[in-house]
Amino acid sequence: MSLRNLRKRVREESARHRGPSTGRVLPGDVVEFCRGWLGYEPYAYMYPFLRDEGHFIANVQARQTGKTFNGMAKLLWYAFRYPGSLILVTAPKYDQAKNVAFKALHGHLERMRGLDLRFFDYVVGKRNVLKTVIRFRNGSAIQVESPVPETIRGHTAKVVYLMEANFIRDDLDLYTAVLFSLNTTNGYLIAESTPWNRDSVFYSMFHDAAFDQFSTHRVVYTEALPPNGPLSPEIVEMVEKQLAGDSGRWRREMLCEWTEDLDVWLPTSLITLAQDSAIDYITAGVRARGEFYVGVDFGKHRDHSVVVVVEMQGEHLYLRHCHRFPLETSYGAVIGYVKRLQDNWKRVRAVYADKTGVGEYIVEDMERGGLRSVTGVGFTEASKEAMATCLKERMRGAVCLKCGWKGYVDTLVGDWRTTCPEGCMGDEGNLVSLRPLLHIPFDAELFHELNVERYELGKTGKLFFNHPQGTNDDRFWALALAVYAAEKEAPPPAKPKAFTA
Repeated sequence: MSLRNLRKRVREESARHRGPSTGRVLPGDVVEFCRGWLGYEPYAYMYPFLRDEGHFIANVQARQTGKTFNGMAKLLWYAFRYPGSLILVTAPKYDQAKNVAFKALHGHLERMRGLDLRFFDYVVGKRNVLKTVIRFRNGSAIQVESPVPETIRGHTAKVVYLMEANFIRDDLDLYTAVLFSLNTTNGYLIAESTPWNRDSVFYSMFHDAAFDQFSTHRVVYTEALPPNGPLSPEIVEMVEKQLAGDSGRWRREMLCEWTEDLDVWLPTSLITLAQDSAIDYITAGVRARGEFYVGVDFGKHRDHSVVVVVEMQGEHLYLRHCHRFPLETSYGAVIGYVKRLQDNWKRVRAVYADKTGVGEYIVEDMERGGLRSVTGVGFTEASKEAMATCLKERMRGAVCLKCGWKGYVDTLVGDWRTTCPEGCMGDEGNLVSLRPLLHIPFDAELFHELNVERYELGKTGKLFFNHPQGTNDDRFWALALAVYAAEKEAPPPAKPKAFTA
């Protein structure tokens, strides 16, 4: 490049970054920021949250009412308001923060870019908008982070945003780490979620006097109906009918209420404790190695077929795969799917398949298709009790990873014990949480389906299982089958070799 062309390019770049083309000043009002800088009009029910100047904010909203969308707009305002600041976004699952929160952030910035390209380049620049981090020309940054207390504590942040905070497993440790991260910046914590279990930090933010420094916001679905919000009355009515038998989920997701787990086989607290943010599903096409056990719950017209795979590592089981087929999927297609999975995943030790309603021929078809180690299970009240009990015992059983204590997370009288009874302390200064023997990746739909199964105690002392009308329990029973297979088919532990001189 000649000296003349180089000087010309320098002049052009200098002119492009000399200053905003509109001479804009950041609004002090976040609602005005959304209008003028991001190019959208927030619904009025979001004004209190957006305008909240508190340093500790808890926000509970009905599904699809815009809590994350508007939360990300507020984070952008913080990034411009405080130059050189670090803003962290985390969720029960890393990909959730990346795919949901950053999708909203990218949408906001794309509208901003469309409104005034030159101004956008001056304050952000397209090259600075990445998949997991956004860097601003004033030195601020918004980035995704894993929900691991040690990782969060290592940052000095101005703002921390907790998505679906009620579903975070080690929430007390994470909350403590967040406080350390914000300690030297006089920072901000925003926690948002729909309700889930009551023995959680997020629940305490709304109901415990020890958390009275939190300002709280609540938006139920009726506030977001036209003309005041984006929800479709027709779809809301359809959802209400579908959840008529599961009033707990309707009250949690649409009315923002914490519900009691009455006659529920797997309580929300037990499901949350089994969640493991360090693992994720493995696709069927990936070549995986391990000690795998498969559960297949067949359905077709009213119920879905579901395939679940768990991996055994010592005493622990890890949910590695969960696939639900569309209605009307043929049994042959399901069998072919399991065959492909068994071919790709080495050491599938057992396949337990539901033969209720279809008979022994389904097992014969699976074996003719090349599947190995197939066992058909008829769903009787006795077998359902055995499988459901096996699943629950795996979730109740727990260990302390620090001292090796083994036991149960709940007692016979219903008291919960989720931390080490030996008093082990973690890096955050809190009691170490017990780790259940079943590890489940974050999957909100699976969590709700596990929580939907009800039970009754008959006169003879037997348990009878059911699920409310309009709900599904296919994934519950597929997981129960896989765990039951691991319980029944796992090889005995190897005996220690004899010592020889």
